[in-house]
Amino acid sequence: MKFKGYGPVVMIIVFLTVLAGARSLLSQGPEPEMLQSQVGGAENSLEQVATLELEIELRDDSEIELRYMARGEGSPMVELRRDDRNENLSGDDALEGVRVVIESSPPLTTSEPLTLIQGILDQLSIHQADVREFELEYELVDGTERSIELDVDRDRENDDSDSDDD
Repeated sequence: MKFKGYGPVVMIIVFLTVLAGARSLLSQGPEPEMLQSQVGGAENSLEQVATLELEIELRDDSEIELRYMARGEGSPMVELRRDDRNENLSGDDALEGVRVVIESSPPLTTSEPLTLIQGILDQLSIHQADVREFELEYELVDGTERSIELDVDRDRENDDSDSDDD
């Protein structure tokens, strides 16, 4: 067998393989505009959620409300209202906002409520010091139901320090 004649063919195959690999690396599109929380990886999908209600009251008295309810084969009921940004969305815009929050949050099946709270606050770009109340209720299609409530009482610290002076 003569291998001298195969040298150029092998070089062309190697060149084409390298070129194809470089092209696939360069053709990757931009990442979606989801903020991945530092507290966990996303394992949620909108299809897993039957109902979800989120209400956040901020220190400046503005509120954020997010409501989602799947309706079987029909389009879901969804609304997203953010007083802090003067947004009141419904329809496809609200659905996309809800999808991003759900899919980029820590797993809804987590047994660590503070992790879930922090992940949602991160996604909504809300600093935890700005939160007065946080309420989240949801039901997954597998029947899992959760309710998380957090009331922040900063005035209590001041009351405790005043009572020490007595």
